[in-house]
Amino acid sequence: MARNVIDVSVSRRVLWVGGDAYPLQHIARARQLVWWPPKRSRTIIRFVRQVFGLLCLTTFLGALLKNSADKTQAGAVPGVLLLAGFAFCLYRLVTKLRQRALYKLVIETSNSATTAVVSHDPRQIGSLIQMIMDAIDNPQAEFALQVENVHIGDRINQYGDHNIGKQVGR
Repeated sequence: MARNVIDVSVSRRVLWVGGDAYPLQHIARARQLVWWPPKRSRTIIRFVRQVFGLLCLTTFLGALLKNSADKTQAGAVPGVLLLAGFAFCLYRLVTKLRQRALYKLVIETSNSATTAVVSHDPRQIGSLIQMIMDAIDNPQAEFALQVENVHIGDRINQYGDHNIGKQVGR
């Protein structure tokens, strides 16, 4: 999950979100959508299942290696595997439990809906929607502010001179 600060402004009846321009007369609706992280109970149940599976796997591996010629090194393999696997499962559990809700500013035009800004702060998205709607109603309205934008997933740009293709995980 990458974070960056983007400029959101309205000037001369055009909404600018970073480098994207939306003419205000073409905006049909601006709304807020919420993405909730997975439920904590499901995350904990998944962790317990993974640890149980890891215990079963290392027990099975220990039974297979019990009859090996070098008992000291063979006995350490399941323990190291168990420790590494448990650390990985614990890391995934903590990262999943620390996830917060994400609030999206969705700009709908007559053509399509586009997620313009994603933030952890619902008040920020709500005030942006209010300012955009005020700018649609008032032709002289102008504003400019900087918003912390959260980006999840791959970045894809296949248009124009700045074609980057697909950048995984940036």
